Amino acid sequence: MSNREIVEISDDDDSFEVANTENKIPVSEISSDEEHYELPDLNLTSRKNAIKKLFPTQLNNTNIKSKIKHTINSESYKPVKYPNISKEPGVVITINNVKVNFPVNPYSSQVALMNKEIKAITNNQNCLLESPTGSGKTLALLCAALAVQRKEKLQLSEKQAQNYYADHPELSKLHGASEFIASPKKNNLDNAENFFTTSASNNKTIYSTHNSEASSSSKRQEPLNDSSEGDNGLVTVHKKPRLGSSSNDMSPHLPSTPEKKLQVKEPSTPEDVRVPTIYYGARTHKQIEQVVKEFARTVYSGEAAMTVLSSREYSCIREFDRHQWSSKNDMCRGCVKTFESNKKDSSNCLYHNNRKLLNHRTLPAVFDLEDLVNAGKEKQACPYYAAREMATAANIIFCPYNYLIEPSIRSSMQIDVSDNIVIIDEGHNIEDVCRDAATITITRTNITAAITELQKVSQYRYENQDSMGYIEHLLKVLSNWDQWFVNQMPLINNRPVNNDKAEYTWVVEHFLNTLENHTIGLGNYSEFRDHAEMFCRRLREDPRTLMGVSQSTGTLVENINTLLGYLFRDGGRHIDDFVPTLERTEIPDISRRNFKNNHIDKEELCLRLICMNPAVVFEALKPARSIIIASGTLAPLISMHSELGTKFPLEANPRHIISSDRVWIGSLSTCPDGSPLQCIYSELQQVHIQDALGKIVVHVCSITPSGVLCFLPSYWVMNKLITRWQDTGIWNKLESIKNVFQEGRNVRDHNDIMEDYYECAASSRGALLFAVYRGKVSEGMDFKDHQARAVIAIGIPYPNTFETAVKEKMKYNDKYQKERNLLKGREWLQVQAFRPLNQAVGRCVRHRMDWGAVLLVDGRFRNPQYSDQLSKWVREYLNKNHHTFESLLSSANSLESFMQHMKIQETEDT
Repeated sequence: MSNREIVEISDDDDSFEVANTENKIPVSEISSDEEHYELPDLNLTSRKNAIKKLFPTQLNNTNIKSKIKHTINSESYKPVKYPNISKEPGVVITINNVKVNFPVNPYSSQVALMNKEIKAITNNQNCLLESPTGSGKTLALLCAALAVQRKEKLQLSEKQAQNYYADHPELSKLHGASEFIASPKKNNLDNAENFFTTSASNNKTIYSTHNSEASSSSKRQEPLNDSSEGDNGLVTVHKKPRLGSSSNDMSPHLPSTPEKKLQVKEPSTPEDVRVPTIYYGARTHKQIEQVVKEFARTVYSGEAAMTVLSSREYSCIREFDRHQWSSKNDMCRGCVKTFESNKKDSSNCLYHNNRKLLNHRTLPAVFDLEDLVNAGKEKQACPYYAAREMATAANIIFCPYNYLIEPSIRSSMQIDVSDNIVIIDEGHNIEDVCRDAATITITRTNITAAITELQKVSQYRYENQDSMGYIEHLLKVLSNWDQWFVNQMPLINNRPVNNDKAEYTWVVEHFLNTLENHTIGLGNYSEFRDHAEMFCRRLREDPRTLMGVSQSTGTLVENINTLLGYLFRDGGRHIDDFVPTLERTEIPDISRRNFKNNHIDKEELCLRLICMNPAVVFEALKPARSIIIASGTLAPLISMHSELGTKFPLEANPRHIISSDRVWIGSLSTCPDGSPLQCIYSELQQVHIQDALGKIVVHVCSITPSGVLCFLPSYWVMNKLITRWQDTGIWNKLESIKNVFQEGRNVRDHNDIMEDYYECAASSRGALLFAVYRGKVSEGMDFKDHQARAVIAIGIPYPNTFETAVKEKMKYNDKYQKERNLLKGREWLQVQAFRPLNQAVGRCVRHRMDWGAVLLVDGRFRNPQYSDQLSKWVREYLNKNHHTFESLLSSANSLESFMQHMKIQETEDT
């Protein structure tokens, strides 16, 4: 390790370019005797000795078997023992006056990210971090946030200890008290056992004078435990006597110095020491698993308590009976509620009753969702509720980021981001996620099902007299909604049907008039809201009184309440941010047949309130102390500012860490016969274009070792091409060269397919995987080394402009472009196309020593209007490397020459 000075990182440097060949910054390892965190002057006789007394370097590790309780303000504290940072492994660098411990020498791109992130958190600001794929973004995000959290823990703890010791200097006689006082407070922590470790020869308490004998005559001297003296001779904590007690016995007092006994005032509760909780959100649980692995690499994982939040679908371990329950949510809601009034924690679910067996003491310091579920099965304890309870004491909480964004999930998980740190990794889809979260769908089928359930509940008048008011009100409102659907049918009957769907879109003012006409509008909203909230609360807290009401009915009532809330709350300021649409979908019913037709169609009516403005949802995150959004593809960053309605004063976009000779990026603009190649929708339906694409994929696979990924605009295009290639023999050629796979559309198939692909990619024959933009393969999955030596990106995945949501969003942006500083509709559409394209391209190179090639198959990339939309690092490597099919095969900078060079290089390296 280098012995040079710790690097001080300035605030205004984004590139952090260095001269050394490894692209790393000079850092130094902290020596074991170096002092980093010093207490200010305590004004005692000897500052040095006082500091040693307040913060001893080691605690007595004697195992205290008897539980000890400290009754200051009836709070229990669990001590957090921080490692001595001067002895930690790794590399320590100073960035914006914060010492960051990094597992290895950081790349310059990682330092650039940490610089902006630390500055944002320290100054209570937000930032956008666009980091190239493979640049160690996740590790940088974790270390920077945890370093700030650690610094603030130590500062607040030291301040608290100084203030408390100034009032009570006699506590210095009690070994370990300083650590207890300086331990940051969290909610619902375990008791402060195993902490006070000073040995005692007799039965003394922390309130006894130095020479007092234990007395049993005082009324309130009974110990908290059955035995007042443990076998190990440690201090036993007794209940504190009331001040001003009439007892004249030797009442215990706070310790005094041997020279002089002091009568001191009652100890006050130490100042509440709180540091911000870190909420780390990623898109999927698979990505969270990768984040947790990175967290385990850091030294902070030994001191920062963590948990992983998930849904019951992922973490419920109780056997699910589909015949008895419609969903795991219904099963859980029906089983975990208390059935015996005298047993607070008693329920009909063994796993729920045992949930506290899973906690920060019984689990390892770092665990992912799989570890948590396995531990739950072993201990027969519920991982779902255990994770939620651990969140009250956690320093960092990992979860899918829709848990932070969607109001209903955030509420049910009791997530409060106020004054906390929110990190959204892989946040390039954040705008879409916010719009989807605020888009509400209500179907007539759900309305009628809910009416049926509530009618049954209303029959049990004797048992449910206290709930009859809101049940009857909800029945009346839902009946009005059902009639509303019936009366809107003429609007849609004559609309054209596309893909079995007909749509009618209102001007929002006209839609509101239809609600008023059915007494479900603004004038009735307040009363409905109150009854809906009472119903949902009862359904959550005591479902026995609503027996027979399913989770779907509760969700429907919540959705209607949310829909009306978006329209009417805050004086209706969000009315123009939504587009109401009525949809009629024809559903084939194969169970009912007649002799003339193969099937009789059923119709499904639904109302969609489509959100145009993601800021409607994102504004709920604004109370956070700092919001950090990071991804490999955030550009254009101005879109993030305007769409989310949030200021991001700090931005970073460092360069890629991989040298240019290890990456080949080029575009292809012609077919093998020399004709122009543009992969737009109309062209992709032409058989000669389909055949040309087949020959291109065959060529790339024939010269590329190991794994090849081929991304297509949609599943429709994938199926169209594969069908044509099977007819022409191209598919057989591909299978003779590689093991060929297609992306699975459901989770189970996808996981099985990926396991087989990874295995085959490592073989001498290699593998080819067809996938779609915006699919599971293109979003956040790692394809390291041999798993993806080439990426073929066919076409540009523009959203379908005939879809109502896309068409209306473009109109919305054009309307409010100047007023809200939004991108024009066409510019917004381009962003929606190139972000998934850039994500797919990023699957290729995943670390500094990786190598691979990217072929952009579309003639439009010759035009700067299109190539400028590529990520910064892709544009730099692409430069002017545009090819015809002939030059792709024969030029000096051909794809084949790059592959041959890298295969030779790889052989030499090994």
